[in-house]
Amino acid sequence: MTDPPVSVLMTTYNGAHSIAASIASVLAQSFPDYELIVVDDGSTDTTPDILAACRDPRLRIIRPPRNSGVVAARNLGFAATRGGYVAMLDHDDLAHPDRLARQVAYLDRHPRVVLLATEIELEINGRRRAPDHPHGGDPLLLRWLLHVDNPLTWSSVMLRADAVRRLNVFLRADFELADDFDLYHRLLAVGDIARLDQPLTVYRWHAHNTTFGNEARQDAGAVNVLRAAYAHWLGGDAEIAARLVVRHLADREPVCDAATLDRLAVYIERLLDGFCTDCCGTPAERQRIRAVGGDIWWRTVRASVRTGAPGLLGQYRRHAALAGAFRPSPVDLAASLAIGALRSGRRAAK
Repeated sequence: MTDPPVSVLMTTYNGAHSIAASIASVLAQSFPDYELIVVDDGSTDTTPDILAACRDPRLRIIRPPRNSGVVAARNLGFAATRGGYVAMLDHDDLAHPDRLARQVAYLDRHPRVVLLATEIELEINGRRRAPDHPHGGDPLLLRWLLHVDNPLTWSSVMLRADAVRRLNVFLRADFELADDFDLYHRLLAVGDIARLDQPLTVYRWHAHNTTFGNEARQDAGAVNVLRAAYAHWLGGDAEIAARLVVRHLADREPVCDAATLDRLAVYIERLLDGFCTDCCGTPAERQRIRAVGGDIWWRTVRASVRTGAPGLLGQYRRHAALAGAFRPSPVDLAASLAIGALRSGRRAAK
């Protein structure tokens, strides 16, 4: 038997509530030549029974002798893959029928791209919506966004197996829960990362998610990744900048005071300066990335204003380079001020 061109890797632990639908979405792919590897990491519910009932010859099940955690399970599964391309799908997410076909076609045409994600739909309590992040997925944009957020969903990723093997290790246990973010940054040294604009993955958010209730640990890992990425641009300020970026740009926590907003703006400006110098080859590229940075700055201020602090809008205009790179619509501006004033008034009346 020849090796399939694509391996789909899924890990599970007590995934009986969702894994049947996730597997079905893989088996319904329009791209026919793949293997599905499921690592059952010591499930104690009916997951083993669900897997045993699936007789599709493309399914391979791996059961380690004991529960070893998500990073070890993913590493075990990756070591067993045979495909030149490896696609990820968690046991509670869904793949569009054309996902594999479109990712393979893109990677075949773009040999410099070592990892390709897709746009996603978020499903929360049965309702689906688009994610809150800048649109677009070309390599330059993704390289910038990976320095201020994690714009990629693990379940949407397809990567080149040979590129990962150049790193010597797939996922690092020291970064567990931010292990995907760490991998993306390490792969930036090998090649490009891109994202398809089409929403070909459904990410289902619920209380069974691995990161649910573990946000502090996930954030600590992300801070460590960004601290290393910022070191050559920010020097001794790298860690505090990384903490602010993870808290307010990645986690979307509104900033409550003008001083913190100002500090965050300065770091965004310095990151933009360093990134544009190192990664943008033309004035048009620099202008585009600065516009995205300005958009991120506006989203940050808007969130703060809408929590009930309309006076913080002044901080937006104080940073002329960021404000000049992106102009919010008059409707967005007026709505943000109105919402902020209303919430401020309600607090004052209590």
